Amino acid sequence: MARTIEEIKNGMTADFMKMEAVKTAYGLDGSKSFADCFSRASLESIFFYVFAASVWALEKLFDLHRADVDARIEQLEPHTLRWYVNKAKAYMHGRKLVTDCDYYDTAGMTEADVAAAKVVKYAVATESNTVVYIKVAREQDGNPAALTPAQLAGLASYMEEIKDAGVSVELRNEPADEMRISLLIYYDPTLLSIDVNGAGVLADGTEPVRETTKRVIENLPFNGTFRKSDLMAALQALACVEVADIKSVKVKQKDAQQWRTVEGFDRPYSGYYSIEALTVDYQPYKAAE
Repeated sequence: MARTIEEIKNGMTADFMKMEAVKTAYGLDGSKSFADCFSRASLESIFFYVFAASVWALEKLFDLHRADVDARIEQLEPHTLRWYVNKAKAYMHGRKLVTDCDYYDTAGMTEADVAAAKVVKYAVATESNTVVYIKVAREQDGNPAALTPAQLAGLASYMEEIKDAGVSVELRNEPADEMRISLLIYYDPTLLSIDVNGAGVLADGTEPVRETTKRVIENLPFNGTFRKSDLMAALQALACVEVADIKSVKVKQKDAQQWRTVEGFDRPYSGYYSIEALTVDYQPYKAAE
């Protein structure tokens, strides 16, 4: 990692001040530092700064080169789950791979064309019993969504063509796991009011509890773990909330019949959630008398 310009300069000036020839030429006794003997505007200080800046620039270039080499090595590693994720995201719907290769010819395509063709925006890979499972999703209105049947068929054909020989790959393309959340909120009546529809609103008309809950769920990384404690902390951080309690959180896969109660945490089968129902019981907070 590149040193700062000041660190490089200090190292050079420290050695400079130890030289007997320097002490003799400048009449120094060796008890003072470079900064004590030379102002920042002196030719000596400027000279060391310029040289230090040059060394810093070189070290930064070395850092960039090392990072680029590491990134290229990672991309070239076959047989890793990261490789399968990157390849899934590199799929371009409606385009044909270069013959006997695992990449596309994008000559003549604009950046917008390439971005539009890459329909897989979210992917995560896991392995179990020699089978690589890849959860995938596209982006719709800023949120994950299942690929269309045509997109999924194209992706499956593409993965079959580029995967390593002998490796079994299964794609998981599912609608969002549904979620039902029930909250109990003790609120500060001086900040929050309850409207005729039972919603808790601020003076500007916003609903902080619902908006915060939605933001916590939507901001989860793809295939990220939902933790009830994270939701509780976000709600409790609201100025209008005195006490927050999560009465229940239930989830299920889209076509499942039974809802599961979340105890502590949960990871979505599809890789992401959608809030099917959110009920909030608002109660004014009264400090104990």
